[in-house]
Amino acid sequence: MELQNWQTQLRKGLLDIVVLNYLARCRCHGYEMVQELKKCRGLTLREGNIYPILARLQTDGLAETSVEPGPDGPPRKYFTITSQGRRMLEEMNQHWDMIVASVNQVRKGDNP
Repeated sequence: MELQNWQTQLRKGLLDIVVLNYLARCRCHGYEMVQELKKCRGLTLREGNIYPILARLQTDGLAETSVEPGPDGPPRKYFTITSQGRRMLEEMNQHWDMIVASVNQVRKGDNP
């Protein structure tokens, strides 16, 4: 097993929860989100990663968009989490917390 391949697969699996958590904090456009999430160590994010996720979240009813004039250029598409998205995110965060706790329990050698 290659560490880099494992890290890539882990990142891919986490991007939905990361994006939804970001949208739960604020409404934003894709480029803005990419710039902020690039600051998170370990995510290694590119614009090309975010837009398909945002489109899928919109299709699934977890995010919605509005188009507004850009300050210095073309209109921008802003993304907002929906109430359905908030409910899904709550479940995802609960599951994530459980997984992290379980992995940490195994790492420490505690009985599962």
